[in-house]
Amino acid sequence: MNAAIGHSKKFNRQNIEPNNETEYVPSTKQAKTTPRSPPSITLPIPSVGGSHSQCAVCKRCGPKLVVVPTNARHNLFLDKLLILPVGARCCPGHLSDNVFNTKATEQISESRCTSMFNHSDLMSLITEIRDIAIKGNEKRIDFDNDKSLSDSDILTLTGISRRNLDDLCLEVQGQLRESSTRSVRTCLGIFLTKLRTGMPNKMLSTLFNLGRDSVRRAIASARKYLSQHFVPSHLGFQHISREEVISSHTRPLAQSLFGQGMHPAILVADGTYIYIQKSQQFKFQRKCYSLHKHRPLVKPMVFVSTSGYILSVIGPYYSDGKNNDAQIMKHIIQNDIEEFKQWVCENDVIIVDRGFRDSVELLHEIGVRTEMPSFVKKGESQLPVEESNTTRLITKIRWIVESVNGRIKQWKYLDRVLPNSQIPYVADYVKIVCALMNKYWPETNTEDAEKEEQLGCKMLHLSKQQNVLHERIKSDGLEKRSCRWEKISASSVLEFPRLSEEDIRNLTVGVYQLKLAPSYTREHLDSDGSFDVLICNHEPDLLCAKIQSRHVSSRGYRVWIQYSEVQVIGWYCQCKVGSRVVGTCSHVTSIIWYLGLGRFNEISFESLRDWSKYLLDAQDIPEPLAIDESENEDVREEE
Repeated sequence: MNAAIGHSKKFNRQNIEPNNETEYVPSTKQAKTTPRSPPSITLPIPSVGGSHSQCAVCKRCGPKLVVVPTNARHNLFLDKLLILPVGARCCPGHLSDNVFNTKATEQISESRCTSMFNHSDLMSLITEIRDIAIKGNEKRIDFDNDKSLSDSDILTLTGISRRNLDDLCLEVQGQLRESSTRSVRTCLGIFLTKLRTGMPNKMLSTLFNLGRDSVRRAIASARKYLSQHFVPSHLGFQHISREEVISSHTRPLAQSLFGQGMHPAILVADGTYIYIQKSQQFKFQRKCYSLHKHRPLVKPMVFVSTSGYILSVIGPYYSDGKNNDAQIMKHIIQNDIEEFKQWVCENDVIIVDRGFRDSVELLHEIGVRTEMPSFVKKGESQLPVEESNTTRLITKIRWIVESVNGRIKQWKYLDRVLPNSQIPYVADYVKIVCALMNKYWPETNTEDAEKEEQLGCKMLHLSKQQNVLHERIKSDGLEKRSCRWEKISASSVLEFPRLSEEDIRNLTVGVYQLKLAPSYTREHLDSDGSFDVLICNHEPDLLCAKIQSRHVSSRGYRVWIQYSEVQVIGWYCQCKVGSRVVGTCSHVTSIIWYLGLGRFNEISFESLRDWSKYLLDAQDIPEPLAIDESENEDVREEE
């Protein structure tokens, strides 16, 4: 009876609780559970056993099995036409990115020749396969499909042509491991696209239709292999002999100017910049902060031939004051990095800029000649004629290293601020890019050898000449003589010779100054067509003009040009290099170009767009309105 009473109390208590204000709600698990219909549809599709206690791949029994993801089951159906039941288990090591890896896919075998489905499982399989098909048809970057990308698309994404990409794939075939999600070609395509475009991994994941982890592993694999096996064959002082550099990668112009008949190896050295993030390690931050660029960066040292072939990239180095170009060169020589001292020979030439001045003596000690632009002496504003001529010979060759540095930055990943997590791999990235450029890109300079030899002889002859017009200006005191400046228009008649572009190029001994001439002309050209340059004729054959500096608003230069009816005889400018006779400076060139060529042709300046109309000027402040004194008088009368 007591048991009956207890049972009654329990019954009553359970019946009373639902009558409270709190409403009874079944658990979520119970609410979501839906009964599954038994399999009743048989299809002639092979299937794999799906035991919960045994791995579906290796048949191992164990407690650490995981449920096979839906994506893995569907990919198995697509790859091998095998059905794996819902709820089947496998070892975790058989999965990679929620799909079976290559080894596991090959190991799985069928256990039955038919498969049993219920209505829900069959509809789920059909729906998933449809989604995969639609997703596969969406436009994605696919390097494995020859028809997916055009030749120009591959060149834009990777920086190399389709043929070169095929060659690179053949070179790494069998060395770079494939995975279940991407091939060797796709792996290289992802890596080169990363370097060329600088896109983040998240964006690459979307474009290549891969997981972010797969993209990251592809980049790491390609970087590791290329740096270990590809770079040593195409970069470094030991990958090429000194004799090959002299015979195949040295400009005849460089040998004419600096070879002295001995045919030495002529190199050009300079540092380039790779910008990095700020670091919370302040000691490291101080060493990487460049006082020149006012930002943190690291510096690889680049050695190139005079034709633009990259011999070696050493570094990267810190960028503080203790790691300037001169100190880096000393470090390379004293540590004999890449056996540099054994590679160079006596009387070889290294062309450098002024930042290497403290390492010149050490280079001379190992028998290497150096060529470096001259310095303007303290208290002077202009280089002497001899030094200005010699400096022009050097800059005629040294520009090649600046061009190579610019080509390196065309790989946008190296032109952006790298996260500090990528600092350990900066050397790999720079060297891989340079090795690719050496093998697949044409060299920067491909001028005709005969023309270069003639140009070299001409420049050497001019470098020994004096600026006769400069001496005449100083002796006659023309620099101090006051002038009556007048504007000239395009229709003004001056006895100035009419020249062709080739004639002007012969005067400039290059194209850089000629390219700047239209920009100087536009600044001095009014809307009505008058050339807003002040002209003063001292003598019938001598022209004096004023040119505005393109760098400083408060600075202008006087230019003197001596001419006859058929040619330009001499020139002089007050700028730093304006006294040279080995080519003309940009200011002299702009006057000669306009008076001898530009004013006779219809010149379009559409390429030189004026962007000033899109910006505001803080100096543009309206003047205050003038006060009418008569109003003040009326006020005083009323008072």
